[in-house]
Amino acid sequence: MQSPELIPLLAVSSFWSLVTMVVIARSWWKTRLLPTLLYSIAIACFSGMALDLLLDQFWIPFRDWELYIGVKRLWWSNVLLAIFVVTGFLCWYFAIMYSQYETPPRSSMLVVFLVGAALVSEIMKEDWSSNIPLLIEAAAFSIIIVEILRYARRVLPTVTDADRRLVVRLYFLGFMVWILAAPLGVILGNIGPEFDWAAFSWPIPYSAGLFMISIAVSRNPRLLFISKARPMDLIVLDKDGVLLFSYRFVESSASVDPELMGSAMSGILSLIREMLSSQKQVHRIDHGDAKILVESGPMTTFLLIVTEETARFRQSLRNLQLEFEANYREELTSSPSVTSAFSDFKWRAREVFL
Repeated sequence: MQSPELIPLLAVSSFWSLVTMVVIARSWWKTRLLPTLLYSIAIACFSGMALDLLLDQFWIPFRDWELYIGVKRLWWSNVLLAIFVVTGFLCWYFAIMYSQYETPPRSSMLVVFLVGAALVSEIMKEDWSSNIPLLIEAAAFSIIIVEILRYARRVLPTVTDADRRLVVRLYFLGFMVWILAAPLGVILGNIGPEFDWAAFSWPIPYSAGLFMISIAVSRNPRLLFISKARPMDLIVLDKDGVLLFSYRFVESSASVDPELMGSAMSGILSLIREMLSSQKQVHRIDHGDAKILVESGPMTTFLLIVTEETARFRQSLRNLQLEFEANYREELTSSPSVTSAFSDFKWRAREVFL
């Protein structure tokens, strides 16, 4: 649909898509974690979507680019648009899931099925089936809206700092404003002429939402990992089970001496392997309201005690262990290791996990 009045709005949408993509790519560069990579791909897809729609308004060669599947003629601009929307949606959804869970819930397979069905039905639709993609897309967008609201309800009560709370609210508000573009442009805008206003107005919430998200993430690149999960203790043991380093993120009256905790954990890990007659490493210990994540390397064993296991904590722990063994290789190979040599590592631990 060519509408010259849409060109300024689409140009603004394309601009804010590219700005947000740069901001989130910067966040991924700082963290190198899966959720930020998924967010980066999602925003890249939505940037492609906005540019696709913009080019379709005024560049005739792009508008006339066609593809044949059998006898059915498809316009490349429409095919690319469907692919960008579906890929961006899936990456955004799983970025939210992996920000909260080590493994996404089984219900996520329903979302994959719905999105795949929407893509196929959108590309292959006929006059008689024109409403089927709209119904599927409405269901898919309803699910992601519910997930965003659930995510916000889990996280907002855990944020106590006033300034951070303001940024977190801006972040989730940006999510919700941005997602309004979907029911306006994709669903209402395709129902009929009486909803042409929706087809023309969707770039407004789209651009406003991305503007708020980019401001929130630029102020805190780790804001993409908003979660109620909190780190409690980090313990580093050598291969003999001797404590090398410990850091307590949260002080409490029930806290146990780090050296005693390190010795106990070393004994527990050895006992588990002996009881199970297994040479494989233990990766986690679940103790109800506390989880212990374990990463074993050639020279050290890292233990991170958290309130809830997430993909972010797991991947950060793995990356931090590799970094520790690379930076302190000389100290680790000396006998015995001098624990004071690792005291400055606490700043790196705080930077990674807080």
